[in-house]
Amino acid sequence: MADGNPEDRILLLAPIGQDATAMARLLRTHGFVGTVCESAGDACRYLTEGAGALLVTEEALELPRMPELLHELNAQPPWSELPLIVLTHGGESRLATLLHLVAQAAGSLTLLERPLGEATLLRSVEVALRARHRQYQVRDLLEQQRIVHKELRESEEKYRSLFESIDQGFCTIEVLFDEHDEPVDYRFLSINPCFERQTGIANAVGRRVREVVPLHEDHWFQTYGKIAKTGEAMRFEREAAQLHRHYDVFAWRVGEPAERKVAVLFNDISERKASQARLEQFAEELERQVSERTQELMSSQGQLRALATELNLAEQRERKRIAAEMHDHLAQMLVLVRLKLGQAKQGPVHRSLEMIKQAEDVVNDALTYTRNLVAELSPPVLHEFGLFAALKWLGEQMQRYQLHVTVQIESTGGLRLPEDQAVLMFQSVRELLMNAVKHAVAKQAFLLVEEGEGYLQIVVEDQGVGFDLLAMATQQPSPLSSKFGLFSIRERMNAMGGRLELHSAPGEGTRATLILPCASSQQTSLEPASKVSFLGAPASLNQTRLHGPCRVLIADDHTMVREGLRSVLEGFPDIDVIGEASNGQEAIDFTERFKPAAVVMDINMPLINGIEATARIKTRHPEIVVIGMSVNASADNHDAMRTAGASMLLTKEAAVDQLHGAIQQAVREIGQPGRDVLGRSR
Repeated sequence: MADGNPEDRILLLAPIGQDATAMARLLRTHGFVGTVCESAGDACRYLTEGAGALLVTEEALELPRMPELLHELNAQPPWSELPLIVLTHGGESRLATLLHLVAQAAGSLTLLERPLGEATLLRSVEVALRARHRQYQVRDLLEQQRIVHKELRESEEKYRSLFESIDQGFCTIEVLFDEHDEPVDYRFLSINPCFERQTGIANAVGRRVREVVPLHEDHWFQTYGKIAKTGEAMRFEREAAQLHRHYDVFAWRVGEPAERKVAVLFNDISERKASQARLEQFAEELERQVSERTQELMSSQGQLRALATELNLAEQRERKRIAAEMHDHLAQMLVLVRLKLGQAKQGPVHRSLEMIKQAEDVVNDALTYTRNLVAELSPPVLHEFGLFAALKWLGEQMQRYQLHVTVQIESTGGLRLPEDQAVLMFQSVRELLMNAVKHAVAKQAFLLVEEGEGYLQIVVEDQGVGFDLLAMATQQPSPLSSKFGLFSIRERMNAMGGRLELHSAPGEGTRATLILPCASSQQTSLEPASKVSFLGAPASLNQTRLHGPCRVLIADDHTMVREGLRSVLEGFPDIDVIGEASNGQEAIDFTERFKPAAVVMDINMPLINGIEATARIKTRHPEIVVIGMSVNASADNHDAMRTAGASMLLTKEAAVDQLHGAIQQAVREIGQPGRDVLGRSR
């Protein structure tokens, strides 16, 4: 194929031996592209690739496949009429054949009789190419038109899809003006499917809004009229009260200014506006509540400051009372003991023994007094046996104030409060009972303890004078009034996550309920055991009982008591003190490792108390003897230690006289038949 643009190519078709080659050279010489086709098939192929004109000789009309070429010419697109230049020798018969060719080719035809000059041939080719170029221009215009129409159709389809699918309402309107050029109404020209959902107006196209909504607000007409006149687009939020809706609107002018048309895109925001209104109402309510809570907080702060002052004064009064008690009673007893011992030094022997006996009696009285004072300040029963036992003890103690308390405890026994919560609950109940004595002037009270699923409830009820809850809440309290006590209890319960509920009325008594959320089977956490003082090497328990002294462990949290007990026991040759433990966990660990024959166990110790430590030791080693020791050898303590597995419970002041014998007796009873503590035959 010759070089150049195929659309400017001249196809030359002539039989072999004709002058097609010479014409091709002539055309190239003058800047045309001439391509020689050796057959009608070649002409068809080149014609498909593109051609500006077809130059044939009349002899070529008789070539094979010529009908195929004529059919190809007849099948050209509507814009295409390939110019034909035919070289003929003339004659009527030839002319008729050529006219038939024109009819078949459906194109333009130029006849050139031979012989012809070069100028004629070149001018005919030039004219044919110009005509062909115009055809190509028409083709390009038609293609551009097709593309534009396609893009326009696609754009319309996209616009129609968007118009019908958007979830916002859309409409075009014609704003109507009166004779004074004031907007008074508007007519709906077009709407999208969402329009009816957003407005509730059906069949709106062609109707005026005054027909649909007669009392529609004037601001809608003024706004759309301004947009139609000025062409200034606007976004705004407005209420349509007659439609019971609120809209977010964007509107702009469409069409020519004289047409007064406006496009409106809008969304129903009624729910959002209602939510905003509710939010504003909530904010106002929240602000009011915050203000109220602030006032309550300021009042509470004032009460707390007053309570702190009262607590300081109460602390000072209690310190003064304890100091007086210790000076007037305990100190005087100790002075008396010293006097008796001084007299014992002077002799004679019977006089000295009498003075020592009297000194011992005074010491026993001092110990009894000390136990009572300690129980009043912090009852050991609370720390040793828990809250429920302490509340029973408290009910008995209230007899001192002429208040008879009926205590009823409904518990499964699985509840174990942390010590700090148990202390606060105990103090709160004691404060309520004291209020019943001081302020309610009650002679009887009822104490109910209920253990529920996940909570502890304690009710303190009396039939005293009662009080007005509302008046009490609004009046300024006196530091000595019961309000400070109740305020203190409420603050304690709040700090623990619980609450205090009060029910009272003048002349109808008072019912106070303490409610504390807690786990139903909460266990007291134990810290890892600290170091244990080991004084001997481990030995077989049977070997200890059969050969040599009895190996004894002393467990007490007071160093001086441990030293005193050691000095007492080390005076006996059949006792070997092998170690000391300062808490219950240490006593368990020491026993597990060194297997003593006997453990002297104090009840009140940190981490694990003596009762629980005894139970654990006896569970694993029932052959080990446990002797309980306590300042308070009450019936409760005695029963608890015996239940845990201890052989007996002694008071610490009886250690000198009774401890050695107690160890001997217990080891003898639990040891092998026929042998005593020293392993001797009986």
